[in-house]
Amino acid sequence: METQKHTLHEKDMHSLFEKFSSPMVNPCISEAQKEKAREISRILWLLLVTGTDSESNVYNALNKVFPNRYDDNVAFGSLYFYKMKTALTRQEQLQLRRHYSNQENFRALKNWGKVD
Repeated sequence: METQKHTLHEKDMHSLFEKFSSPMVNPCISEAQKEKAREISRILWLLLVTGTDSESNVYNALNKVFPNRYDDNVAFGSLYFYKMKTALTRQEQLQLRRHYSNQENFRALKNWGKVD
């Protein structure tokens, strides 16, 4: 029996991130808007790949990005749960969680920086 691999290629991770972040990034017009959307997407990505993307955690994270802006947080939270997260299949999400359960891969995520 073959051991389960916990490694995704860099290219595959970037492709999955692009797929995940596209509902937030694609509607943006300027490069500044796109970069901000990618930054917010990275925060949500971290919650997703660590399996800590409970409703409470997502809204707490968004509240740090948009303090005291309830309507904005609800809009971005809905975008996350109904568009971004569902852009990835359950299998892709599980693959990402397995990949980042490896401490070396998780440490690399902290230093990920720009995605494109």
